[in-house]
Amino acid sequence: MKVKLFFLVMSLFIFSQNHSDHKQWKLEGADQRISEIRKGDINLEFITDLKIDENSNSSINLKLVNHDFKFGVSFTQLRRFWGQDYGDLYLKRFKEVFNYATIGMYWQLTDERSNSKFMDNYYKGILDWSEKNDIRLKGHPLMWHEAMPNWVRNFKNIEELDGIIKEHMKRLIVSYPQINDWDVYNEPIGPFKPHIPPSSITEWINYKGGIYPAMVDIYEFVDSVDPNKNYSNNHYHAKDPEFFKINEFFIEKNLNYSSIGMQAHMQSNDNVMSEEQLWNQIEDYAVLGKNIQFTEITVTSSERFNNWKEHQAFLAKRDEAIANGGELNLESKPEYEEYQANYLRDFYTLAFSHPSVTSITFWNMTDRNAWRGHAGGLLFKDLKPKKAFNRLKYLIKEKWDTKINSTIKSNEFNFNGFYGKYQGSITINNKKHSFEFYHSKNSNGPIKIYL
Repeated sequence: MKVKLFFLVMSLFIFSQNHSDHKQWKLEGADQRISEIRKGDINLEFITDLKIDENSNSSINLKLVNHDFKFGVSFTQLRRFWGQDYGDLYLKRFKEVFNYATIGMYWQLTDERSNSKFMDNYYKGILDWSEKNDIRLKGHPLMWHEAMPNWVRNFKNIEELDGIIKEHMKRLIVSYPQINDWDVYNEPIGPFKPHIPPSSITEWINYKGGIYPAMVDIYEFVDSVDPNKNYSNNHYHAKDPEFFKINEFFIEKNLNYSSIGMQAHMQSNDNVMSEEQLWNQIEDYAVLGKNIQFTEITVTSSERFNNWKEHQAFLAKRDEAIANGGELNLESKPEYEEYQANYLRDFYTLAFSHPSVTSITFWNMTDRNAWRGHAGGLLFKDLKPKKAFNRLKYLIKEKWDTKINSTIKSNEFNFNGFYGKYQGSITINNKKHSFEFYHSKNSNGPIKIYL
């Protein structure tokens, strides 16, 4: 009897520790909120000498081709594949689902003293490709206390460094005018956390009087360079009360920034957000009146660690393996692939249903070279889709899509659809006319289409 009881208890314990199971969120009212927030009525008015009536045998076709909402992926992996067949397929997969990309513009990569032709060609290529494919871009970041070249990290003359920092930010904004969104100072309340080693940047922050006055100086400077960009204040731990406080301070100082960026790298069980936690976090920050961006999302299809301490032990072993010329990565597992797909379905649905949220960016699209060695991509290493990729594709390209095929009997046509860019055609007496228009929440009156 004792043996049976022991195995029963152990079975219950193991089941309770099965973190590959995702209990579907309730998502009460989410679909209704999405319909109310992300869609709207629109009236098209066709200006033409052609007669459109019941006898003209006229038909209309409309298709949403680019959501107003930004569904993104980080391109931080892409530079490793640029110019290769793998990179071409990566971009093809990207276009199947997404309309927004974050480009890694870390100082270490954009170093003005390195004269890297590859990076210059890479950035030019990405910008040209994005413009051609109607992809909106975010630069990440203008400044950070990590990922900087050694000459900056060890710079001794802090007063001179002040000018160098500002010239670096200005160069990025001016050199890449196609980038409309920028993370300004990445993780602004993090420079003096215990895991961050001292550097010239932390010395510069002290020279400016601390984090708050240093951030004011940076934001006022980028505003003087170009006040028309969408500037974001991005941090890895939105639950930290200090991040809320610094946003309040920015608003009090009337700094020019449009968005609050929230990261959510869920690589350990204690970092996985519940439905209630996600909603409450959005609601807590929504009162500040800024757009909310989910800037870096990771949900893995590899087994998660229980907590950060266990995760750190793995990362230390991984660093050692890499230093010795090897690698140490976590494998994707079928049960966690199912979990990843189900969790992301609920996460995206809930976030998309909140009026303050304007973008969601998944951090790694492929498991190849995924951050921290997790199977954190939406695609396997060979770029074949995981269940999560197909689940997001269904949501974004089918469930949250607008397609219309209808007859038209007058010069006006009304419909209700998701906000964004549309392509359409109208056939009048067997002659087809193509057109484009943008359906915006702020549109007033009918949209006139000239044929």
